[in-house]
Amino acid sequence: MVEKTFFMIKPDGVARGLATEIIKRVDLAGLRTAKSEEVSISRKQAELLYAPHLGKSFYPGLINFITSGPVVVNIVEGENAISRVRLLMGDTDPLAAERGTIRGDLKEAEVINHEGIIKNLVHGSDSPSSASRELAIFFPGS
Repeated sequence: MVEKTFFMIKPDGVARGLATEIIKRVDLAGLRTAKSEEVSISRKQAELLYAPHLGKSFYPGLINFITSGPVVVNIVEGENAISRVRLLMGDTDPLAAERGTIRGDLKEAEVINHEGIIKNLVHGSDSPSSASRELAIFFPGS
C-alpha cells in the first residue's frame, strides 16, 4: 500500500552535515522524498510532536534537544513507507542499531547528550495515525 509518512533529521544530524546523506539513503531505498525543508522547530511544534511522551522523565530534555538547532522535516512517500522508513532508521538506540541503517552507520561515538537524551539522528512516524498527526504539525494540508 502506498503511504505517506513524516521523517525528520534531528539537530544532531543537521549539525554534523548529514542531511544530504540521510535523504540519499531514503531515496536509494526506493522511497520518494516528496517535500523537504530545513526549519527551526518552535516549542509548540515540539510539544505537539512529542505529546505522547508528556509526563515521562525524559520529556523536558527531549523538547530542549529537538529545539536546540535546525532540523530537516520531510514527507516521504512509497509502498509501505512507514515500516520501510522505520527499518531504514534502525534501532532507537544507535549503539544497538545494525550496520546498513542510518543510526547504525552514522552514529557518533558519544550518543548521549548532556541532558541524558539519545542523539539518534532521525525521527520517523511509527503508525498511520502518527504519520497523519505529525505531518499536520509541519505540513498542514498535506
